[in-house]
Amino acid sequence: MYMFGYGSLINLTSAQKSFKRELSQSDLIPVSIKGYEKVWNSIETINFNGQDTNGVFLNLQKNENAITNGVVVKITDEELELLKLREKNYSCITIDSSNAIGQDLDDNIIAFMTTNEEKIAKEGDSSCVIPAKYIDILTNAFPFYDDEFVVEYKKCLVDYPFELKEGTYTFSDPIQNKFAKQGVEK
Repeated sequence: MYMFGYGSLINLTSAQKSFKRELSQSDLIPVSIKGYEKVWNSIETINFNGQDTNGVFLNLQKNENAITNGVVVKITDEELELLKLREKNYSCITIDSSNAIGQDLDDNIIAFMTTNEEKIAKEGDSSCVIPAKYIDILTNAFPFYDDEFVVEYKKCLVDYPFELKEGTYTFSDPIQNKFAKQGVEK
């Protein structure tokens, strides 16, 4: 099976934290997916300077008229279970491989999408912020992709619906923080 990464998982350094095996940039295969778009509305409780707040991260949203890009990585069942720990507040969805554009995939695609209404940020909610360091994780991956990929991806990096917050953050959930920040034990 393949896993579709559309947020921090486009960044090799960030993705590596969820895998026991050594990944290379060639494991992150650029792809576009029909029927979905990236949106800023997935809430995770994060800690900035000792204070919990609602951090907003990228999410997938169904839209039959949309196409969004990211990467796919071939994964095992064991790797999927580790990814579920990292992406614990997201629902694991299956996308038919026929929705992939630019790659001929031999298996379906797993993706993580926030579907729990309590974890979906509403535009204008002043208690929500987008961590600027998360944007850095995304943009630091750009040199490893072609111009077409970067131009398309940057479409989700304009007109942010929430304030950007500078500074270092951690995930308030210790298990999620371990997988996102420190990584799995090899």
